[in-house]
Amino acid sequence: MCCNSFRILIMFLFTFSSFVLNIFVPAIPVIAWYFGSINLFVFILFGIDKLNSTKERKRVPELSFHFFSLIGGVIGILLGVLVFRHKLLSKQFLFIQFTILLIWAIAIFFIFKNLPAIISWSKSFSG
Repeated sequence: MCCNSFRILIMFLFTFSSFVLNIFVPAIPVIAWYFGSINLFVFILFGIDKLNSTKERKRVPELSFHFFSLIGGVIGILLGVLVFRHKLLSKQFLFIQFTILLIWAIAIFFIFKNLPAIISWSKSFSG
């Protein structure tokens, strides 16, 4: 994970693949494909970083973890922390991840609270 453009490319690939997977399995919404795949990717990336840390190889930058967490992989990150027992001593990392989790929780709360208004607003564009 060298640079921002590579991270953004990965994000777009997950978004595109979510739409493609939805074509083949339309029963699962695009958003579920996206969040499932991004969280699985981040969880695996977290495991790779743990393996690289024990073998003193090149590590995944924390900024990459924060980026992928912010775009929807926060559950994968937190599961990675618990399963791999990695980055538990980094208070700054955990603080940022729990802040991102709080932001996601607030956003989801407001979306569900205002869901009827959001649906009626979106229908005004379609017809």
